[in-house]
Amino acid sequence: MDIISLCTIMVLAAFFLQMAVGKMITVSGKWWKRLLMLFSCWILLGTIIYIGDATNIIWAISFFLVVIQIVCEGGFWKKIVIGLMFSSTVFAFSALRDNYILTVHVRHVEPVRATIVSSCCALLFTLLLHTGIRRFAPDREYSLSESMWKLLLLLTMTPCGVVLSVIVLHPLSDTHGFDYILILIIALLSIIGLLWTVMVLAKQQKLEEQNMLAEINRSYYESMEEQHFAIRRLKHDLTNHLTTLTVMPEEQREAYIRSLIEDSPVTRSMQYCGDATVNAVLSVKEEQMEHYGIRLEAKIDIPKELPFEKRDICALFANALDNAAEACRKLEEDRRKILLRSKAQKGLFCLEVTNPVESAARESDDGAVSGIRKEEGLPQTSKPDKENHGIGLRSMKEIVERYCGAMELKAEGEVFEVFLYMPLR
Repeated sequence: MDIISLCTIMVLAAFFLQMAVGKMITVSGKWWKRLLMLFSCWILLGTIIYIGDATNIIWAISFFLVVIQIVCEGGFWKKIVIGLMFSSTVFAFSALRDNYILTVHVRHVEPVRATIVSSCCALLFTLLLHTGIRRFAPDREYSLSESMWKLLLLLTMTPCGVVLSVIVLHPLSDTHGFDYILILIIALLSIIGLLWTVMVLAKQQKLEEQNMLAEINRSYYESMEEQHFAIRRLKHDLTNHLTTLTVMPEEQREAYIRSLIEDSPVTRSMQYCGDATVNAVLSVKEEQMEHYGIRLEAKIDIPKELPFEKRDICALFANALDNAAEACRKLEEDRRKILLRSKAQKGLFCLEVTNPVESAARESDDGAVSGIRKEEGLPQTSKPDKENHGIGLRSMKEIVERYCGAMELKAEGEVFEVFLYMPLR
């Protein structure tokens, strides 16, 4: 009965740990991957961590990081950071449990009973960890830039290195026992603080995206209100226009009618497709482009709402058009033209944005875009404030990969093209 209780407790503890990890990074929906993730969490919690024993912690952390790479979705650096954070948190707790709680306080208890007590401690720890992360966790599909994940990796290495150095390099002794407890507790709190930092950053990014989407929608509805007001005004003036036409000479009527049509703001199309978010973005961006003399030619075949997050749709279209507009503003006005094609058919959503560039650019044999300054494999912004600009294409790439799609950049002659596709869910 004790063995059954032990197995049940450890499986529950591994389950809560898996749920906590799943709040920070998406675990694949395939059953065998979820089972592998549960097994790796069980290994992580069940590994005995004695100070001075380097074998257990090295193979356990290596196994867990490999499993994270196999079963979880997202970029390489995100998987590494999340894997290190959780494994270091568990190992710091396990070192405290196995070296102090278990050894000091239950040394006279039967081995099986002592193991059950240890397992109960693991269950309580994972339950608290899952509860805290569930309380503050961001959306499952949150995303941070690759440079942010690299920074978080650098910050994670310090408490992770402390835990490893205490466990691997220092033999346990009564003289330094209290020092080790204090160091492990500090490292544990530091890693939990970093997990909280990730959650705060993700929520802040979501808030910024929501604000951007809200601003675009506000501009969109303001434009619609202006159109409605223009329609009401046109109806009010219709009688006067008809009266004028009845007394106007025949040769002047056509010119008068044409001037009414061209001068009326009602002629602007606000309905590009069946997705309201796409309509909002294109309406606002087309109005902004007209200010710089940029012509936008949109060919869109999206009959209904796209099955993606609205903020992701907004980011894809807005960033693609912003980058194209930035390139066009450097050119003579007669060359300022952007061609946008998009469709959602046969299970695929496609977006293609083509724009002229300032100087000749061509694609090399290895597929890299030359003639354009690049950063991390993507064209680099020409704006002086590179900390706050130039993240558009990286953001688009992360969104596309999150939906299991792909994005391609192509430059031929003096034309630059962004093409992406994502499967419709």
